[in-house]
Amino acid sequence: MTEPSAIILINGKRKCGKDFLASRIIEQLEPDVAETLHLSLEIKREYAQLHDLDFQLLLTDAPYKDTYRTEMIKLGEARRNVDPGHYCRLAALQASKPCWIIVDNRRETDIAHFKSQYPGRCLVVRVCAREDVRRERGWVWKDGVDNVTSECGLDMYPWDVKVTNNGDQADEFHDKLQEVVRWVTEKLRG
Repeated sequence: MTEPSAIILINGKRKCGKDFLASRIIEQLEPDVAETLHLSLEIKREYAQLHDLDFQLLLTDAPYKDTYRTEMIKLGEARRNVDPGHYCRLAALQASKPCWIIVDNRRETDIAHFKSQYPGRCLVVRVCAREDVRRERGWVWKDGVDNVTSECGLDMYPWDVKVTNNGDQADEFHDKLQEVVRWVTEKLRG
């Protein structure tokens, strides 16, 4: 694990463009500065091991993952109820660069963990997209997924930056992207 200088904590609904934003941030920075970390990857890894499933298929957008999504959410919730920082610590162990971009913060406890472990080094970013845009990207409402804490727990959280990603507001998206990149650059300079 590399000690971080900057941590971007991205949250938002399914198919709003969290990974897209992360990839754009990484493109704007110097090579070998930033990397994407996923808390959900650690949940999927644990779930696959417990149930003898194909971990690689759980990482895709294939229907295979959707078959187990509700049960993976339950596992994640149960583990976090006992140890709220469990998946945060596992993700951090994978880090090798000074800027971590964590794209799937789903609970206040995820954000609280990083803020308490790395004070002054966290920026909370909310990515939003209209429902019609999310549907165009493949989102379909699912009861037990879209109306539980893992999807709604941060709806009212006081984020530092809000990025709208509807694909039709390129200037606004670019301005917010640059705001985040400037923040990272300042943190890396110390």
